[in-house]
Amino acid sequence: MPSRKTTPKARATAPRAATPRPKALLPLAPAKRIRGTASSRKVLQVLTSFTPDRPIVTVDAIAKSVKVPLSTAYRYIALLREVGLVTDDGHGGYHLSPRMVELARASRAAFSFIDVALPVMEKLRDASGETVILVRRVGDAAICIERAESVQRVRLSFEVGASFPLHRGASPKLLLAYMADRERDEYLARARKIDPDLRRRPGPFAEELATIVRQGWSESSEEITPDIWAAAAPVAEGTRLAAALSVAGPAFRLTERQRTRIISLTRRAADEISQKLAAIGR
Repeated sequence: MPSRKTTPKARATAPRAATPRPKALLPLAPAKRIRGTASSRKVLQVLTSFTPDRPIVTVDAIAKSVKVPLSTAYRYIALLREVGLVTDDGHGGYHLSPRMVELARASRAAFSFIDVALPVMEKLRDASGETVILVRRVGDAAICIERAESVQRVRLSFEVGASFPLHRGASPKLLLAYMADRERDEYLARARKIDPDLRRRPGPFAEELATIVRQGWSESSEEITPDIWAAAAPVAEGTRLAAALSVAGPAFRLTERQRTRIISLTRRAADEISQKLAAIGR
């Protein structure tokens, strides 16, 4: 999968002191203000007018809260009603709609997924000695959503949020292999237009994807950046593929025996995460 040094997304680095991971999320640092979005910012501020202590709010209160004329507050509320985020109570007040509950559940689900996976990832990192990453598919890309970085001096270093094409690397190829046939074929048709190597080997690549599904794991060598070997295994939520768990490190220190061991460790860790997710009803 990705590699060591030649891209900003994956590089070899010297070890740094471990930073304790907080049990709860810390407040986000203030984001840089974006110019030309004053109205949009005000609309979003309307949503912060609703609190557990004040679940129902009048338009007059909203106008005062976000410091806009009453007519503007009515327009903001109309927009939020149109997209299904607020609804009226029939008595002149407004409250958040059930759709907001689903958004909150989606946020909690994402964090609980990481909470379940990370301890297993750290155990896998310690057992393998290499960097462990968790990757999910978002559209036509494979996105790193969490990492447990190796402490070795020469190691793979990933940024959470790093994005990769679905047809290169152990984790991306695994995600691609488990896609529905039609969706996978449509992706490959798009990818072949921009990747000559993929155009030259449609048959062998299709067989590689079929093999990944049959054996339940994937591997790659120097497919994104030089000198990196990686293995990946599927993490399931029920019957659905949720993510790919991957171990990756410099190829020069991984013998065939070590690679076989890492594949086995990765598969067991992926199964462990899947079982833990099932135990909490995911």
